[in-house]
Amino acid sequence: MNLSQVRPRALPLNEPQTNSSAAQGCRRALAPLAFRISALLIPMLMACHHQASVPPRPKLTIEPFNFQVASGSDHYQIEGYFAHTDEAGRMPALLVLNGNGGDARQCIARVAKFADLRIRLACISLPGYGKSSGPSRFVGPQSVAAARRGLDLVAERPDVDPTRVGVWGIADGAVAAGLLMDSDHRVRAVVLQSGAYDLVKLWPGTTLGTKLSILRQVWPSKRVLQERSVIENMPSKLDCSVLILHGQQDRKNPLAQAQQLARALRQRGAHVETRFFPDGNHQLGDMVDQPLSDFVRANLSPTSANDGS
Repeated sequence: MNLSQVRPRALPLNEPQTNSSAAQGCRRALAPLAFRISALLIPMLMACHHQASVPPRPKLTIEPFNFQVASGSDHYQIEGYFAHTDEAGRMPALLVLNGNGGDARQCIARVAKFADLRIRLACISLPGYGKSSGPSRFVGPQSVAAARRGLDLVAERPDVDPTRVGVWGIADGAVAAGLLMDSDHRVRAVVLQSGAYDLVKLWPGTTLGTKLSILRQVWPSKRVLQERSVIENMPSKLDCSVLILHGQQDRKNPLAQAQQLARALRQRGAHVETRFFPDGNHQLGDMVDQPLSDFVRANLSPTSANDGS
């Protein structure tokens, strides 16, 4: 037999095709399942990576911050609390003057969330407010003395940067904060919330309830009202940043008081921001959180724009 004439037997073509079709069909059947598994696993893996990359939240400690202050022949025991994280080093600080009901413990509980801005926080109740001794005498010199002493003690702490200290006054506390701003150049940033800033103009047209509240504390002579008016005691030049927070529906302290203050501050060279809340009344609650956070970052943080750096 001539081997050259022998033709090799062709393999059946349908056998490999049958196996290939089965494999392709299997792959097509498994593809949606694989897609669903990957759709579930990828976010889980990303979430695990994100959680691993986020450092633990610093521990927050709240401790008493009580002190005594003298005003004339009177002595006052001031109730206060100080909140700080366990982060080392000097950090900015914000002193909160509580004049809005409640005591300093309630005040620090409300504002402790702002420690996330990497600042130290102190809350004090003015004389006659909260658990501080009184009478209050409608803010007045003793309240300014308490605010100044509180500022001294905050600035002296080894964990506070004394060049980056701000004051936040709420309601009657805003009057004390404004008067402190008028007379103490250490205050770098000031937040004034729901306050009255020209009591001479406020008194004639204010509500009966506000008049009775003032009368229970002090006789509202023109001298007394001028003594407690932020605008009346403002120097010719102010080098600080001020955020004014006010509700347009505030019946106790009308919006016109905040608007008048903003104009007076700008005339004296201060950097002024205002947030007037259309639906806000005297109690603004957490409406102030975002503008206050933005203001603190811009004016107290180590890389704030007002540093010129």
